[in-house]
Amino acid sequence: MRDYLLSRRNLILSAVASAAAGGLPRFALAEAATIRIGDVVDRNNPEVISESQMAEKLKAAAGFNARVFPDGVLGSHTRMNEQLRNGTLEITVTNVADLESYDKRLGLFAMPFAFPDRKSLFAAEDGDLGKAYAGILDKLGFVLLGWFDSGLRSVYNRTRAIREPADLKGLKIRTQGNQIMIATFNELGAQATPLATNQIYSALQQGVVDGAENSVTFFVQQHHSEVAKFYSYTNHFFSIDPMLASKKWFDSLDAKKQDAVKQAAAQAQQKERELWLASDEKYTAQAKQAGIAFNEADVAAFRNAVKPIYSKYKSNFAELASYLPAL
Repeated sequence: MRDYLLSRRNLILSAVASAAAGGLPRFALAEAATIRIGDVVDRNNPEVISESQMAEKLKAAAGFNARVFPDGVLGSHTRMNEQLRNGTLEITVTNVADLESYDKRLGLFAMPFAFPDRKSLFAAEDGDLGKAYAGILDKLGFVLLGWFDSGLRSVYNRTRAIREPADLKGLKIRTQGNQIMIATFNELGAQATPLATNQIYSALQQGVVDGAENSVTFFVQQHHSEVAKFYSYTNHFFSIDPMLASKKWFDSLDAKKQDAVKQAAAQAQQKERELWLASDEKYTAQAKQAGIAFNEADVAAFRNAVKPIYSKYKSNFAELASYLPAL
């Protein structure tokens, strides 16, 4: 018996040492039913509310030990995406703009004015374009579980109302680190300044940037409305946040658990889309009460001003380019 216990102890120690040396992926030693869902936004964001409901459903339906980690506590989008590929994180909701670095074709959703309204956007995500994305992501080590809607992105800043592209001239505007988004704001006359989400507030406060661009919900929840008092409806991008799973982790699950994850994610997608519309209305009212100046912009002028972006980047999307509108 003593020899058996010693042999078992040695086997366990050997396995732990092998994992530490990179011999085994993390999920092979962890509890198989553990799911961590990472996000960078506030815990009151519709994304996190939907993720939390998803976690509860996974616990009830399949016995998963599921937990949501908001506010970027597991790292930036880029860091969590890499954790997924390495199998050291199970699920994250990322921003589609951050996926372009893996494959140029994935930058299509980051194009300005790519969809005229939510109806056409959702049809593309849930249809053939979404399937094409899923195929590309699968080869990169991701499983596409769904698409979260994070609203229309518009410009907000500390200095002035933005009504036409010329009003952006000389302003340092925070963008995501996506080459198309950076090029779009440079084309509009601003000085595009890529920063991580958790750096925006201090950059606005200290004058490192003059403004940023995002939805009203993000603008208020991240407290940017405390610093930037002008919000202008340029509506230049849809903010699209795909929910991704680690392919290494997902493939380690049995078929029943995979189905449970897919079903919970589909329900979370629908719930999040519903919550987002109500959220933008709520935070717009709050911001107006707090003295934020909202104004409409000449969207047609902005759409016309970004035509060179289509000429420059359309070839990046190869067979997916046919899904883009003709500006």
